Parts: sequence; C-alpha cells; structure tokens
Amino acid sequence: MTDKEKEIVKWLAHPLYTVEFLEEWINRNDSVFSNAPAAMQACSAKGFYAAVKIMANKESL
Repeated sequence: MTDKEKEIVKWLAHPLYTVEFLEEWINRNDSVFSNAPAAMQACSAKGFYAAVKIMANKESL
C-alpha cells in the first residue's frame, strides 16, 4: 500500500479494515473450495482496498 492509501484508510477509521488488516489480506489467494472463510475475508478486503485505491487516484488529479 502507498502512503496515500494508508492515510485514506486511517482517515476512514473503519473498525475492521485497518492498514494492518488490509496489508495482511489483500495479497491472499485462498480458494473457496479449500478455505471458504479466508477466501471471503480476502475478497471483502480486496473490495475495500479497491475503493481506497480509487479514492487515492481521484485525490491526485
């Protein structure tokens, strides 16, 4: 994560999606068939992070 993305995550202050949480989960590639809970957690973290990336790109325009 970039410094700008980390700043946005901290500003959003979501109780679950912290910088540490996102850094742990956004690079995971768990399979739904072998580890469904982890796959769903990673999927939601990646979705939140995708929104953060869009916000970071919009602010730099």
